[in-house]
Amino acid sequence: MDIEFALVADFAEVIAGKLYLMGGGWDTLHVSSVPASIRFAVALGVRVEWDETNRQVPIRVTVEDDDGAVYARAEGTVAVGRPPDLPPGSPQVAKLALVLGLSLPRFGGYRVLVAAGEGANERVRSLPFRLARAPAG
Repeated sequence: MDIEFALVADFAEVIAGKLYLMGGGWDTLHVSSVPASIRFAVALGVRVEWDETNRQVPIRVTVEDDDGAVYARAEGTVAVGRPPDLPPGSPQVAKLALVLGLSLPRFGGYRVLVAAGEGANERVRSLPFRLARAPAG
């Protein structure tokens, strides 16, 4: 199991096994003032190997600032089966989209931490972003 991809976006959803994404891959959000109410999505693809199918894979998404203060946390699991037409040994990618709405108290650095798996098999991705003052005008 591995994190195939993880990114932040303005919006994301998964329909029929496909990830639909708008405004993806940014690293700065411009707002006029703080605290700022923001809404964004986290898009995630977890590659599950053949021998890891039919098991629950824990998923954790956390939003924190550069000092480690946590502003949002979501946990769940994903499980991938073996479709009858899948060639033996083939890995699969489970796609997930999580839309978050939260209030951030200050300008500065934040990050989304995405974790999949647990223990020695846990994989973590850090998606840093900044909350910046919108340019005047």
